[in-house]
Amino acid sequence: MCIRAQESARIRKARKQLERKTAQWLLKEDAASDQAFDKAAHAYLGKLHYKLYKHQGIPDCKAKGEDYLRLKRHLQNHEMSLSSPSTFNDPFDCHMAFPGAPRQDLATRSRDIVDTIWRMGSLAESPCNRLMWSHYADNHRGLCIEYDFSAFDPFSAGVIFAPVIYSPKRPQVPEKLLNDVATDQLDRQDYRFLTSTLFTKDSVWQYESEWRIVKGVHVGTQASSLHIEFEMPPISAVYFGAATDNSCKGQVAKKELQELCSQAGIPTFSMRLDEVGYALHPIPE
Repeated sequence: MCIRAQESARIRKARKQLERKTAQWLLKEDAASDQAFDKAAHAYLGKLHYKLYKHQGIPDCKAKGEDYLRLKRHLQNHEMSLSSPSTFNDPFDCHMAFPGAPRQDLATRSRDIVDTIWRMGSLAESPCNRLMWSHYADNHRGLCIEYDFSAFDPFSAGVIFAPVIYSPKRPQVPEKLLNDVATDQLDRQDYRFLTSTLFTKDSVWQYESEWRIVKGVHVGTQASSLHIEFEMPPISAVYFGAATDNSCKGQVAKKELQELCSQAGIPTFSMRLDEVGYALHPIPE
C-alpha cells in the first residue's frame, strides 16, 4: 500500500539502479542477461510486496456503455487493456529522435511501425500517488486496481515486463529506419532498439514510477485494433478515489463495483484525505 517516507527514499534509489539495468538488458539478447534482469526485477518488486497499480476513471454506469462493461469484465476476469502507443497522452512517448533528418515524415513513419508491432499497458508502484489519481483517475473520482505480481512470469505470458527508464534524452533513430524499410525487413537488433524506445520516457514523468507490459501483435485483425485485452496477475484489491462519493453517479457505480468485487473475493478500500498533511489513506470498506 502506501510507502513511508524513509522507505520511499530507499525505494527511489533502488529504482534508479533497476532502470540502469533495464536499459542495458533491453539492448542485449542472451540468457545470462535475461536471468540477471529477472532476478533484479523480482528483488525490486519484493520491496513493493509484488503489487503494482492501475489508476483509471469510472465510465458512466447508468449508460451501461461499452467502457463501463469493459471495466466490469476487467474486474471479473483479472484483465487489463493494452493500447496502441499512439493513444498515450504524451506526444513524445515511444517517439524516437531524428537529429538532422531531412524528411518530415520520418517521425510519423517510426510511430506507425511501433503502432503496428506492439500494444502496451502501464502500471504504477503505489495506490497513494496523488498525481496519478488526478491525472489518470478522473480527479480522484475513479478507482485504482491492485495486481499481485508475485507469481507473474513474463516469458510464459508472451510479454516484455519492465520499469520505464526516465531520461532527459530521447533514443535516436537507427540508420536503417531512415530509409524505406518494411517492418518484415527489421532484424532482431532493430527490434531490440525499438523495444527500448517503448520503455524510455522524459524525466518530467518520473513521479509516475511506471512499469509497462508490452505485447507484440500480429498484422491483421489484432493489429488493427487500438486496444487488446490481456489476462493479468490476480487482482488483490480495488481502491476507490476520495471524490468517488461526491456525485450520485459515482455512488451508484461504486456500490455496484463493490458488490462485484465482494462476489469475486476482492477486498475494497476508499481513499481518504489526510486531515493535516498532503496524503491519501486507504480505508477498508
